[in-house]
Amino acid sequence: MKKSFEIYSDCLDIVKRLKEIDKDYFVVFNLERKTFELHNRAQERDTFCLTLPYDTLDERAIFLTKKTLSKKRDELFKEIEEENAKNLKSKCRQILNDAEARLYES
Repeated sequence: MKKSFEIYSDCLDIVKRLKEIDKDYFVVFNLERKTFELHNRAQERDTFCLTLPYDTLDERAIFLTKKTLSKKRDELFKEIEEENAKNLKSKCRQILNDAEARLYES
């Protein structure tokens, strides 16, 4: 049984618009996971780029693709690092608050 199939066109022209970003992009629907995937024919070995986290193929795929372009990787890494630092700070604050509450309960 086939596990996926390529989508050549769609009613919102998402596939066409993705090809405008990079001519080697193509979209696959994974039948096992029931997800849309973005692939790039120019990549060596494996064409997979990312799984689109949406139930439908729509403009969000364009925004996510543009956000994750390799040209923007430094900006993306910085954004991830800032988010991780914020989450760590929040977790540490929560741990300290919990410890302080337990201390005063005793």
